[in-house]
Amino acid sequence: MAQDNVKTPKKPDVKNEIASVKRDIYNINFMGLLANQDDTLLTRGNGKGLKIYDEIERDCHAFAVLQKRKMAVIAREWCVEAASENAADQRAADMVKAQLEALNFDLLTLDLLDAILKGFAVGEIMWARDGAEVVAEKILPRNQRRFVFDEDYQLRLLTQAHMMQGEIMPDRKFIVHSCGGKDGNPYGLGLGSRLFWPVFFKRQDITFWLTFADKFGSPTLLGKYPAGTLEPEQTEFINTLRAMAQDAAIGIPDNMVVELLEASRTGGADVFEKLSRYMDEQISVAVLGETMTTSAKSSGLGGNQSSVHNEVRLELVKADADLLSGTLNKTLVKWLTEFNVPGATPPRVYREVEEEEDLAQRSERDTKIYNMGFAPTLEYITETYGEGWEVKTTIKPNDKPVDTNFAEGDNPTAGDEDLLVTNTAKLWQGTIEKVSKLVNEATDLASLQKTMAAQFSDLQNEEIVNIMAAGFALAELKGLSDVQDEANIETQKNG
Repeated sequence: MAQDNVKTPKKPDVKNEIASVKRDIYNINFMGLLANQDDTLLTRGNGKGLKIYDEIERDCHAFAVLQKRKMAVIAREWCVEAASENAADQRAADMVKAQLEALNFDLLTLDLLDAILKGFAVGEIMWARDGAEVVAEKILPRNQRRFVFDEDYQLRLLTQAHMMQGEIMPDRKFIVHSCGGKDGNPYGLGLGSRLFWPVFFKRQDITFWLTFADKFGSPTLLGKYPAGTLEPEQTEFINTLRAMAQDAAIGIPDNMVVELLEASRTGGADVFEKLSRYMDEQISVAVLGETMTTSAKSSGLGGNQSSVHNEVRLELVKADADLLSGTLNKTLVKWLTEFNVPGATPPRVYREVEEEEDLAQRSERDTKIYNMGFAPTLEYITETYGEGWEVKTTIKPNDKPVDTNFAEGDNPTAGDEDLLVTNTAKLWQGTIEKVSKLVNEATDLASLQKTMAAQFSDLQNEEIVNIMAAGFALAELKGLSDVQDEANIETQKNG
């Protein structure tokens, strides 16, 4: 009976969207269309809409940093990865790669990255047939102002016949790349919303700066004429003063006086210049993630850190590349696969965005390991430092060139030097053998680190660091290649 009274919980409604945009009390829709929630557009658009963001790129600095951010993505190599080793999946990957190469994939990327500034970008696919294959012959960028979205997030094109609601677009015809939006808004939220104000203030600042330069760049002319001068003569005198601003010499009656008034300057033009540079810094921070100023303040570094000035943060490059790759994988790549290799799993398009290794630091470590008795292979050198290396040939002892400058006598310290080298080699040989034994017995890098720290605890800190570096390098060669970040950090603490 007790079991009969137990009520079965109601299954949750997981299929239907509950908090849809149609039920959003804060989103006022008109005729079933979504409104762009960009506050800057709403307050400053004045009927221009997204065109006000085109004016941002008229600023030289804003244009330069926006281009730098886009080019940082385009500069990365792009790859097409098959979904599996299956023959159909491999064929789909080859087909997609060939079509993207024919399309000029970098140009397509540049066009769609306009979403960084405006929130979204639209590309129209011009489909064609090449034999039995459906190809994307061209993908044309379209002005975002021509499009709106309805409550179902469907793209609509504003036309002469449908200027209010627009015409709904067919499937698999348009690529829409959106970024920065919140609450699933298909319009996105571009950097234009943030850049509008610093660019606007900078423009106003330069306007006042030019007025300042005009006012204080040349003195004001003051003309004095005697009392009782007739009005026609006064007018002629004023015209003469105006001409004086451009002519090298003029003539006036001897009873009239011309003086130059120098305006007193308090503060000078540096106020305008500082404000303009400050706005440029804010633009750089918004687009690139940081400038030399923000980087130096956060890390305590000085002005010599020019290498970080106006460089795009790696996280931003990776985010831009991943977001765009995700859009293309869900649209163009998927559609090409469905058209030409039905049943195959679509491949994945991505760009390789990895931080470049500091080869100077790597070579310093390799030098220490070499001095301890370990010689790198040519394969390792080529893989790490690139092509163009050969094994250095050494001179055999019996082929040692004759020192003609001191042919009559031998080097008196040669024996001592050889003895010193031999004794040092014996010393290091014991250390190397001990390190090699510890590496062979270690099961992972953490245990290797603890064992080495205990075995060589009597040495100086710098020597322990060098020995541990050699041990980790040897472990990498022997297969323990997963050098963990925490192990490196702990090594630095011990140092």
